Amino acid sequence: MIVRLIIGIVATAFLSGCGSGVRFVRMDETKYPSRAKNATVETFPQDTMKPHVVIGTVSTENPMDVSFGAHSIYDQTVDKLKSFARQIGADALTYMSPRHIGEGRDGKVRIDATAIRYLEQSETITSTEPEKTDTP
Repeated sequence: MIVRLIIGIVATAFLSGCGSGVRFVRMDETKYPSRAKNATVETFPQDTMKPHVVIGTVSTENPMDVSFGAHSIYDQTVDKLKSFARQIGADALTYMSPRHIGEGRDGKVRIDATAIRYLEQSETITSTEPEKTDTP
């Protein structure tokens, strides 16, 4: 009995670290199909002029480890958000806001963003009011 309890606790602790590490708050009830793993996800510091719908907000953070490669901690954090964005069917991330949190060994890079999906030409949002016509 005790052995099962210990195995359960260890398995739970192990599996809780296997998630994507991305916090997601859905703002659109529509579940969009995932994008291909190599699909482009654009990033914008502000909004985009393309017609779109907001899927939700996403955020993640990475520890400020020393990186000697060409791929910085910031790039790795953005890549994590882009990967999640593909899973939820997003085309772009807007309002990208990176910031540093913590200090020293506890320092992290955190990025918050809004995940959006572009509307197709036939999907553009229109008014629900009927058109008025002038009839004499």
